[in-house]
Amino acid sequence: MEPTIGYGKHLALHAKLTGSRFQDVCLGDAEFDNVSLVRAKFHNINFSDITVTAAQIGGATFKHIGLPPGAEGQQRPLRFEEADLPGTSFAKCDLSGVEMEDCKTDGMKIDGILVADMIAAFKNQKR
Repeated sequence: MEPTIGYGKHLALHAKLTGSRFQDVCLGDAEFDNVSLVRAKFHNINFSDITVTAAQIGGATFKHIGLPPGAEGQQRPLRFEEADLPGTSFAKCDLSGVEMEDCKTDGMKIDGILVADMIAAFKNQKR
């Protein structure tokens, strides 16, 4: 496939780019509104400091995800707000220091144990 887009700013309006390939492309400060990326594949992508709102990610897979180092060499944290993730699974993830507040955890399990049961056991042990 021959390259058809050169350097500079471009506007794709009401465009159908199905099957297109983007390789070694810088899209910094780009804006995407009302875009369908169904079945799109991303590899070796720098998504640092992006904001995604009103997104539907049902069936999405995030694999081999690493956070970029911050100014002090520390990994910068992610933030999920107002997300509906029922039935989602996390496997082989480093969740060190993760905090959850005001989250619905009905049926949530960690290593096969209900979180509600863990909290109840913890409270009973403190008595």
